[in-house]
Amino acid sequence: MGFTLIEIIAVMVILGVLSAIAVPRYVDLAANAQQKAIDNLKSEMNARENLTWANQKISESGFVSDEKLFGELIFDFDPNYVWNPGDPQPSGGTLQFKGESFTFSRIASTNLKSANWIQK
Repeated sequence: MGFTLIEIIAVMVILGVLSAIAVPRYVDLAANAQQKAIDNLKSEMNARENLTWANQKISESGFVSDEKLFGELIFDFDPNYVWNPGDPQPSGGTLQFKGESFTFSRIASTNLKSANWIQK
């Protein structure tokens, strides 16, 4: 039993349509995963900032300054991330991840609100 030319062409068309849809999604998969990893790290940085700010607020001395709070932050992330603090340090820094650099800026803490990290 053999296949007719129409059946073979139909299979080729179906495979062509599937590859036209699947290949671009697969190519974007790595870039999307990397951006999600950076977004997750930004969320972790904000969570650490909030926790450090709250701990400082409930301490006996209370909130002293943004510089003191920044000095208490821990930037010990997963080994895949390398954090390079900015200059001046409390204003942000650069994150190295999988060979690419991502710049973050930091909106300073106040007595009423903890700092916030945003990706530039």
